[in-house]
Amino acid sequence: MEDVAYRVMAAQQTPDHATIARFRARHEGVLAELFSSVLELCRQAGLVKVEVIAIDGTKVHANASHHCNLDYEQLARELLKEVEELDAAEDELSGDARGDELPEHLQTSEGRRVALAEAKRKLEREREQNGSAQSEAAGEAKAPGVKIELGLRGDRPPGPGPRRMAA
Repeated sequence: MEDVAYRVMAAQQTPDHATIARFRARHEGVLAELFSSVLELCRQAGLVKVEVIAIDGTKVHANASHHCNLDYEQLARELLKEVEELDAAEDELSGDARGDELPEHLQTSEGRRVALAEAKRKLEREREQNGSAQSEAAGEAKAPGVKIELGLRGDRPPGPGPRRMAA
């Protein structure tokens, strides 16, 4: 908990990991919708490129030869050599540029503000059109938003007191 702003807002209290897990599980749909909306807003504004990224966590049994194992120095030398080659190849492609620069119209804070505002207006128009089409199709109004309630503390609620021994 190094973030001072968070510490001030949380009054120096840290939530229990179970509280965070329950909150995440309880509001998974709303959080997914929020993340999707923010990602779409950034995509519309040209801040990100939305691509498919897949991560596979499959564990595979390995039978590595003891003769192929490297010590830390050998591994570090190979990694540094590989990184140096990659850096040289990237420098050839992009010159002094890093390759992840923002488009020219987004390089100033005013340009970003205008682009985000326009993207937000566009998303709101799309949402209104989709909402009215869904309401007409279903014949009913949209459901109200989800209300998220937070307790005063993030700790687990106290359980029953200790059991008393019969005398």
